[in-house]
Amino acid sequence: MELSQYEDKCVHVLTIDDEIFEGNCAWDSSEYCWHEYGREEEALRIDQWIFYKSDIKEVQVIEEKDKYLWMNKTEHRMHLDPQPFRMIESGGKTFELRLYDEKRREIQEGDIIRFEDSTDEEEILKVLVKKLHVFKSFKELYDSLPLTKCGYTESDVAKASCLDMEKYYSPEEERKYGVVGIEVEQI
Repeated sequence: MELSQYEDKCVHVLTIDDEIFEGNCAWDSSEYCWHEYGREEEALRIDQWIFYKSDIKEVQVIEEKDKYLWMNKTEHRMHLDPQPFRMIESGGKTFELRLYDEKRREIQEGDIIRFEDSTDEEEILKVLVKKLHVFKSFKELYDSLPLTKCGYTESDVAKASCLDMEKYYSPEEERKYGVVGIEVEQI
């Protein structure tokens, strides 16, 4: 496999450990890698990750029509408990509810969120931010958004309460920052 052919392309990398990484790619020659990293083997770079040739199982170029997802996108990292992680992964949950604090104010429509399972950070899920729904309180949010898309199921939505969010955020934090429903779609 000739890695230099992937220079400046949007790629899908599958490692020998069956991990998947996607994004805009740079190629480093074996001489450059020896000088910079002390390893004489050519490599591909996506963001902060370096993939040496011997660590790569497969590389695929992402089609031009899908490339827009990765061009000039800001990626945000968030942790999720396993249950909401699986619900987003399955498409049942399309709104992530958070405080609208400094970290969440940096999120823009069209950005990418990298969700990491809080019990296994190697389990990741990337989503595209479709829309931000900002409210003063979780009560307003609960009155406005479809709760079955916010992490509740048909069987428990009747018991849904904005007070459920107090296990994550205090009423003081809610008053200080406001809240946001981050509408996402899988990439």
